[in-house]
Amino acid sequence: MPFIRIMVWLALAALAAAALLDMRQTALAERVPHCAAEHSRELLVSVAAVDVAAATATDTEPPRLRLLADVLEDEALRCRLQGRRLRLNWYVAPSLEVGEVWRVVASVRAPWGHQNPGGFDYERWLMSQGINGVGYVRSGELERAAPDRLSRRQQLRTRIAERVAPYARGAQLRALATGDSQGLTDADWSLLRRTGTVHLLVVSGLHVGLVAMLGYLLGLGAGRLVPWLLPWMPAGWLAAGLSLAAILAFVWLCGAEAPALRAGTMGTLGLLALAGGRRAPPASWLALAALAVVGLSPLSVLSQGFWLSFGAVAVLVAGFAHLAPRPGWLAGLVRAQLLMLFAMTPLTAVVVGEIAPVAGLSNLFAVPWLSFVVVPLVMLGLVAVLLGLPLDWLAWTLADWSLAVLLGGLETLAGGAPHLAPTALWQGIFSLAAGACALAAPNWRSRLACLPLWAAGLLVLQDRPDWGEFQVLALDVGQGSALVVDTRRHRLLFDAGMKFPSGFDLGEVVVLPALAATGRRHLDRLIVSHNDLDHAGGVPAVLAGAPVASVLGDLPDGSGEPCVRGQRWTWDGVAFAILHPPPGHAASGNDSSCVLQVTAGEERALFTGDISRRAEGLLVDQGLGPASLLVAPHHGSGTSSSRRFVEAVNPSVVFVTAGWRNRYGHPHAAVLRRYRLLGARIWITGADGALFWSSAEPEAVRALRRQRLGGWRWWVNQPPPEALR
Repeated sequence: MPFIRIMVWLALAALAAAALLDMRQTALAERVPHCAAEHSRELLVSVAAVDVAAATATDTEPPRLRLLADVLEDEALRCRLQGRRLRLNWYVAPSLEVGEVWRVVASVRAPWGHQNPGGFDYERWLMSQGINGVGYVRSGELERAAPDRLSRRQQLRTRIAERVAPYARGAQLRALATGDSQGLTDADWSLLRRTGTVHLLVVSGLHVGLVAMLGYLLGLGAGRLVPWLLPWMPAGWLAAGLSLAAILAFVWLCGAEAPALRAGTMGTLGLLALAGGRRAPPASWLALAALAVVGLSPLSVLSQGFWLSFGAVAVLVAGFAHLAPRPGWLAGLVRAQLLMLFAMTPLTAVVVGEIAPVAGLSNLFAVPWLSFVVVPLVMLGLVAVLLGLPLDWLAWTLADWSLAVLLGGLETLAGGAPHLAPTALWQGIFSLAAGACALAAPNWRSRLACLPLWAAGLLVLQDRPDWGEFQVLALDVGQGSALVVDTRRHRLLFDAGMKFPSGFDLGEVVVLPALAATGRRHLDRLIVSHNDLDHAGGVPAVLAGAPVASVLGDLPDGSGEPCVRGQRWTWDGVAFAILHPPPGHAASGNDSSCVLQVTAGEERALFTGDISRRAEGLLVDQGLGPASLLVAPHHGSGTSSSRRFVEAVNPSVVFVTAGWRNRYGHPHAAVLRRYRLLGARIWITGADGALFWSSAEPEAVRALRRQRLGGWRWWVNQPPPEALR
C-alpha cells in the first residue's frame, strides 16, 4: 500500500507539472504580439465582463468603462487576434451587457507593465487572469444583443446583484455572495489593505469553510427534524451530502476562482473521508487540493491569491495538527491570529510587497464577526433569493447593517498607508523559520530571542556605495521621469513620475515601492525639475509616503525652494551642483527645468529635465563639460539634444526616460543617431525597465526588464528585436 500511495502521488505531481508546462507554452503563444500595435483594427468581440467601478469621470477625463472582450473575428490581414481575450477601455461608452456582440474599432497592444524594484507586476497579473492583450475602443456598434437565455450562473448573479444594489454596502454584499468584487472602489481596497483583511471580502477558504459548516449543520438538523430519513441514510452521510452540495454550489456561483476552488477541493476531500469513516492528515488534503487546483487552473499559480491562500491554510495546519490538548475556541482563535501574524507577515511581504501592522488586531475582531454574523446573514439572503422567498430583504438589511459595523470597526483600526516591505524570497524563508522558532520555543526567553530574527528577515538590505561614489536608479515610470541618486549615507530623488487624470499615481505605485525595495525610504532631498505632470504629478504621493528633509524646485502647490544656478552641496565625498536656471531667469516652461550635475572624481552624471536647445546653448556657453552618464533632455525629443550640446557632454551612457510606444514618438530617431555617432550606449526605460548605473563601474548598466528576461520571470514581455540595442 505505501508503494501504491507513493506512485499515485508521483503521478498526480507529474500531471500537475505537465499542466504547468503546457500553460506556459500556451500563455506565451496566445499573448498579443507587438505587431498588433501598428494600426487600429476592426474586431467582432463578445463582452465577457464589464467593470462598472471603472466608469468614472474627472474634470480632465471623460467617463469610461473597462471590459473584458473575447475576439470572435479579426479582419486584419496579418497579426490576427481571433480567440484572444482583451482588456479594453471604452471612453464615453454606451451601456454594455455581458453576452452582447459588438463590432468595434480598437487599438490593441501586447501586455506591457512597468518593470521596477518593488511594486505591482502588471504583466504577471494579466497573464494570471488569462488576458492576452490590452487597449481601448475607438468606436463600436452593437452587432447582436445578449442572448435571452443567459447561463444559469449569470442569471443568478444578475438577480442577486439587483437585489443588493439598493443597499449602502451593496458592492460588498455582492462580493461576499457571488465573488464579484468589481464593484469595490479604490477606497474599499485601500481600507482592506491597510488592515490586512483583503481576504474578508474576496471569496476565500474562510467563506467556503463557513458555507460547508452551515450545510453540515443543516444536514444534522434535518436528520433530527425528519428522523424517518435516518433508516435510509446515516446522519453523518446526510450532513456531509448537504455540506458537499453547498460547497459545490457556492464554488460554482463564484466562478471557481483559485481560493474557492482550493477550499472546495479540501472540503470535498474532508467530507468524503468523514462520510466514509476514513481519516487522512490535513496536510494530505492540502497537497491534493494544490495539485487539483494546478491541474484545473494552472494560470492560478501566477496569482498572489494562490500563494496566500495555500500559505494561510498550510500555516494553520502546521500550527494545529499536533497540538494536544486541543485549545478552547477563544484560545484557538488567539493562536490562529498569532500564527497568521508570524507566518503571513513575511509571506505577504514576499508575495505582495507590503504588510499591514494592524492586521493581527483587525483580524482578531473581523474574522469572528464575519464568521458568525455577516456570512450567515449573507448566506440566508442568498438562499432566499435562490428559492424565491419574499423575505430576502430582511436578510440583506441585517447583512448590510452587520457589514456597516465591520467596516466601521476596520476604519477605526486602520492606520495610514500599508507599510511597503518588498522582501526577497530567501529573507521571507528566514523570517518564517524565526517565526516558527518563536511559536515553538519551550519558554518565553527563547521566544523573545527569536523575535529579533523574525523582524530582521523583513529588513531590506542594500549594497550602499563607498565613500566618494554614487549610484543612479532611473525608474520606469512610462512617459515621465523619476531618478534616485544614492551616496554612502544620503538619498536624492529627481522628479517623481506622472499622476494621470484617472487618479493612477506613479508616485504611489512605482516610486514609493522602489524606494522601499532599494533601501532607505528617507529622502534627504527631493528635486522637482519643473511643474509638468509627467515630472511633478507623483510628488504629493511621495511627500505623503516618505520622509523628505528638503525640497528644491517647482512643486504642484507652488511651494518649494526654487532651483538656481550656483546651488551646491557635498554628500559623502560626492559633489552636487545646480547648473540651470540662472538667477533671475523668467519662468518659461520646459526651459525652467532644474539641471543637476553629480560629480565623483572623474565621473559625472547630468540630469536635465525637459530643457530645449535654447537652454542647452546657455549651458554650453557656461562651459558645460563631459559627463559619463547623461539623462537625455525632454525624453529624447527632437526639440532637444542639439549637436552642440551632445558634443559638449560627449556621454558614454545615455538614459532616455520615455514610455514604451508613447504617443509622442520619443526618443526621436535623429536624436538617437546623434548620440550613437559619438559612441554613446543608449538605454530607454520604457523598453529596458528600470536602469542601474554606478560611478564605480561607469561602463556597466543593469536593465531590469532584460535582467528578468534571463531569469525565472518568464511572463515578462520581451521587446521586439529592433527595440533591443
